[in-house]
Amino acid sequence: MILISNKPIISHLVFLFSIIITTLSIIPALFPILYSSVGRTSIITTVDKFEINVNPFEPGLYFIPIIVTGIIVLVISIIIKFKSIKLRSIDISKKYSYISLIIILATFTVLSYENLNSAELYRDWQGMQPGLNAWPSGEMKFEHHVNFFLLLSSFAIFGNYKVIPFLSSLILIVATYLIANKMTNNRMSGLIASVIVLQSNLFLTFSTSASYPTFWILFYLISLLVILHKTWFLSPITYIVAIFSKILIIAYFPITLFFILNAKISIKKKIILSASFIILIAAGSSLNLTYIGIEWDKILNGFISFSYQMRFDGLIIVFLIPIVTGLYLISKNNQYANTVSIMISWSLISSPLLLALTEVSTQPYRWIPLVVFCAIGAAMILTNQKNEPKQVSKKKPKQVSKKSR
Repeated sequence: MILISNKPIISHLVFLFSIIITTLSIIPALFPILYSSVGRTSIITTVDKFEINVNPFEPGLYFIPIIVTGIIVLVISIIIKFKSIKLRSIDISKKYSYISLIIILATFTVLSYENLNSAELYRDWQGMQPGLNAWPSGEMKFEHHVNFFLLLSSFAIFGNYKVIPFLSSLILIVATYLIANKMTNNRMSGLIASVIVLQSNLFLTFSTSASYPTFWILFYLISLLVILHKTWFLSPITYIVAIFSKILIIAYFPITLFFILNAKISIKKKIILSASFIILIAAGSSLNLTYIGIEWDKILNGFISFSYQMRFDGLIIVFLIPIVTGLYLISKNNQYANTVSIMISWSLISSPLLLALTEVSTQPYRWIPLVVFCAIGAAMILTNQKNEPKQVSKKKPKQVSKKSR
């Protein structure tokens, strides 16, 4: 088994893979018609092929912001590089970080209050309710058991299906803070990541949804977080919980494997965890997924869906390539930069692959993990913190002068 270390070759390979995937993903934001004109495809499932009589290189809404932002970031990076400017790392005390986190969570609660007390508007809720009311069924088959249990618990305890989904999203913000903090040993990094998640329109839209709860994302993030703690052995268990929240989390297995191999844990732990996850994937890879072979047109649809479904999250679209580039630049100081870069790029490529290989359709809420990963990556870059334990200064013993003797 090859254990990944913080070597330059790894950073180069990770950046090459990530920049290719992010560029392919961002092209539809620059030129919305380009991919459709090449494959004569449409993101509308009822339309198979069609003729396009418009300019494929017609710029999109985000064309100017992406280009201008890219140029500004490039110029700043060159200046910092050639002027040998050393950016100071910023951090705050534990007390103020907790106060700030409470303010962030309170803000999220206020922003979610209206949705929390409104009716579920998504059509899938009507189709979901019969299965929810009939759970648990007597048949032994794969279902979203975790979702059903938590939703029914929410209604039984609070008389509202949305309360526990809201709490799940609230805890997701905390988990984002913790994993960003752990990867950088910097509390400010965790706060920045939490704020970026909070400002996401996509996150706020689905944060209280009973049809599309964030349980699967939360449990998956926890499965990554515990790898970096003494409770590392719980990671496969929380990953199973995530699978029974949403089976598509199996597609994130490559992220998990890279995370394990690149983590600052012992080789023994890496071997045990890697073997455990490989066994889990081997056992669960056939669950409710119908493989139809590769359909290349759907790969283009997967890339198109990113810019279309993320159109209200302009911050992510505009800064996607700068984040990946920034992670590459700081990878010498923090090996987790490579990990986050893989998390971002694999989130982007997983949708086109699922569309091309299975009968799974693309949905906006499935981009929430990307929002979380980009938030963590941006926070790592902005705080510029090496992933090293903070040294506690030790006071030198006072020397006794000769006169006092």
